[in-house]
Amino acid sequence: MTNDSLYWLHEFAVTAEKTDRLAGKPDHTALLGAGLFGEAGSIVAELKKEHRERQAYPVYRHRMLEEIGDFLWYFVRLATVVAPGLTDELMGDEDIGNLTSGRSRLTAFLDFGSSVGDVLASIGTSGNDEVKPRLLHVWALLKEISKDSGISLCEAADRNTAKTRSRWPDERSYAPLFDDDWHVEEQLPRQLHIEFLERSRGTQKAVILRCNDINFGDRLTDNIKDPDGYRYHDIFHFAYAVHLGWSPVVRALMRSKRKSRPEIDEAQDGARAGVIEEAVSAIVFSRAKQLKFFKGLDHVDFDLLKTVEEFVEGFEVAMVPLWQWEAAILDGYRVFRSLRDGGGGHVTLNLIERQLVYTPPVANNDRT
Repeated sequence: MTNDSLYWLHEFAVTAEKTDRLAGKPDHTALLGAGLFGEAGSIVAELKKEHRERQAYPVYRHRMLEEIGDFLWYFVRLATVVAPGLTDELMGDEDIGNLTSGRSRLTAFLDFGSSVGDVLASIGTSGNDEVKPRLLHVWALLKEISKDSGISLCEAADRNTAKTRSRWPDERSYAPLFDDDWHVEEQLPRQLHIEFLERSRGTQKAVILRCNDINFGDRLTDNIKDPDGYRYHDIFHFAYAVHLGWSPVVRALMRSKRKSRPEIDEAQDGARAGVIEEAVSAIVFSRAKQLKFFKGLDHVDFDLLKTVEEFVEGFEVAMVPLWQWEAAILDGYRVFRSLRDGGGGHVTLNLIERQLVYTPPVANNDRT
């Protein structure tokens, strides 16, 4: 019979199995081991940062909560694969492996990292008889570290589960648009047809936005020595509007700020929110350039999504799950590549259907 106080571990192990994207690979165990070792290194690194920065590192607990949760995911997956039944034993005795030594914090953290290395060394060579006690030792050290950091392992597991579901939900269902209950003049346009018109002046190319035969926004160039197409970056803001229901930049362009409620206009539609959105676009663009602007890819790396999540903390879009950010990024770059390669074109936005549709420019369009 399991201990109710640790029953969360069983539920977490079940959830982790469902979200194991490494399962089925011939090197599954080795990849789980590598992940465990990497997350252990991240935990030790957080202690180093806390020691180095002292009072200037206020996010220590927040970061440790995330790192311990990530470590727990790899731990329960590896334990399930190489030592079946171990999680049941852990649930059966909450105090298993508790340490009471008076060693320093740094020593405990380094012992933790070393013990994870011992687990990896024993996988595939020593059999479960040796792997299991080494995993138990890692568990004991992890409990010691979590206690030192003021973090409940259950809390860390819950945080990891929420993050995982945000990234890989069982069912993908878009969050409601933030302005559904607002008057139409304060809503992002539900359907919009935008022309991206490219014009050249010497060797420099610029993009003009047009809607209903009227220019709007600024004439944009790449603003960099080696042209990279950033002149088309407004498409990212339109993609955010479609897939996130959020874009302070588009609200400003379309004059649809929520002025009837000054606190919303100030906090969600104001200049700071617009700056944050531009910063997110620039950060993602920097990564995208290294990956051929996501051509041929069907996903965005988790670290980039987590960076975006940190940037938008405190704004309404923070409640949107990570998979919607991924959809916005991938779809935005799909259209971006078409605009850049086609020298402009037409884009239709449909916020109801969550669609971006690209149409090439007219063949005889004069771009000079």
